[in-house]
Order: sequence, then C-alpha cells, then structure tokens
Amino acid sequence: MSATTVTPLPMGNSNAYLLRGEQAVLVDAGGPEDGDRLRDALSAQGLQPRDIALVLLTHGHNDHSGTAASFAEAGVPIAVGLGDEQLLRTGRIGALPISHPAGALLKPMVLRAKARPVEADILVEDRFDLSPYGVDAHAERFGGHTPGSLVVRVGDDTLVGDLVRGGVLRPRSPKRHFFTEDAAGVRRALMAELDRSPQRLLPGHGGPLDANETRQRLDKVAPAHGRPATAG
Repeated sequence: MSATTVTPLPMGNSNAYLLRGEQAVLVDAGGPEDGDRLRDALSAQGLQPRDIALVLLTHGHNDHSGTAASFAEAGVPIAVGLGDEQLLRTGRIGALPISHPAGALLKPMVLRAKARPVEADILVEDRFDLSPYGVDAHAERFGGHTPGSLVVRVGDDTLVGDLVRGGVLRPRSPKRHFFTEDAAGVRRALMAELDRSPQRLLPGHGGPLDANETRQRLDKVAPAHGRPATAG
C-alpha cells in the first residue's frame, strides 16, 4: 500500500483531516455550517464528496459530524464509535459535563447547534482497520470525551479528536477540553496513546500538538481528579 498522508482541513470551529493513500478517508466533517467550506477544501485537493471512501468520526458531537448527512447522501459510508450513534440520529449534543471554567460560557451556544440527522453505517467497538478503505491507518475506540470517542493512528501522527485541544490563543499549546463526559477515561486514553510515542497529536480544535509537551502537561490537560481546571 502506498504511504498515507494527513492533510488538515480547518473548518469554522473545528478540524477535519484528509487521509490519502490509494483512496481518501475523511476524519471528521466539520460543523453544520461548514458544508461549503468542506466542499471547497476537498475541491482544492482534487476531490468531490463522492470520491471519499469513508467518513470516520472521532466522536458524534455535531461540530465534528455536522456535514456527515451530505456525505451519506453521496453514498459515502459513515463510521463512528459505539455509544455515539444516537448523537448522529438526533443531530444534537446531549450530555455536556463542563470540565473547564470557560465551558460554562460556551455551553448555551453549543447546545443550540443542530446538524441534520444521519445513521452510522459502521459502529467501531474496539479497533478498526482502515486499509480496506485505501489508507494505511487504524482507529481505536477509547471513550472519554464521549462514550464513542476514538483515535486514529497514521504513521507518527495520532488524530485524537477532543481528548485534548489546542489553546484558543496558542493553538499549538495542549489544553484541557471544555467538556468531558469521563475525565478518567480521557486520562487513560491519552496515557495509552502517549505510551505509543507518536510525534504529533492532531486534535479536533487547534494543533498540531507536540506529543512530548502534551505528556509534560498531562496533569493539567487530563487531571486524575477530573474537577474543572482553573486555568489553561
């Protein structure tokens, strides 16, 4: 199989990533307002939505799954981690426990957003090999941010969804996410992933993040006690 490349596709409020090998896989699909932006980003890569072999969602929140219904209508299969399928069916963010002080300010706006409902074709229970879709990569479901949160490993990079984020003012600085359903699960997932020694973590917001710096800041990014952080 040919080498797989990772191309960030910044959306309005989140990141999508294009994996390209023998075929193309889209990891995350922006927010409900990102349809034109994502189509333009794919067009710049010489692709149309129907050219995508698979849309793989790191989790079901609608700032990452917002345009998935359009890809489904184009015949592209949609994959999400087991436990997040209901988020896709409703198009709304459900439980949203605050894990950072700024989350209280953001929560009302986040809860108002709605994406078109879509049914997942594939539910990832554990590990998911992406080679049948033409890329040398695989996903693994950990939970944490949401029950179905997963990571995607591509060479020395790991796409981590919302397990960690880049800072608002310093996008390459690892920060704790504003919302987390299972703080202990986030910590376990990040520790397991960092033990694999990737060079970069590619988050759903901001980034890229240096894996070593993230390890050094782990107690702030994913504290064991799980209470809302006071800074960062």
